[in-house]
Amino acid sequence: MDTGVVLRILLLIGVFVLLFLPTVWSIRDIAYRSFPSLKAKAIWFALVTLLPPIGAFFYIAVGRRRALTAVEEKDQGSQSTDT
Repeated sequence: MDTGVVLRILLLIGVFVLLFLPTVWSIRDIAYRSFPSLKAKAIWFALVTLLPPIGAFFYIAVGRRRALTAVEEKDQGSQSTDT
């Protein structure tokens, strides 16, 4: 096999991995984070899975900030019980 062909195959694999990893990470992050509503979570999940690279980068840039982390949920829960 020619060295040029091997390098092209490795380049294609590298590009695929660079586009695939953010998608997998975004799906996992959506699954473990809480959102203001189940509808918002479903919309983000659909966006990331139907438009893999674009949806994943959009979720990382915009959607991740809108999700509630477990710490924020505990703070909100403790505030409602304190009053």
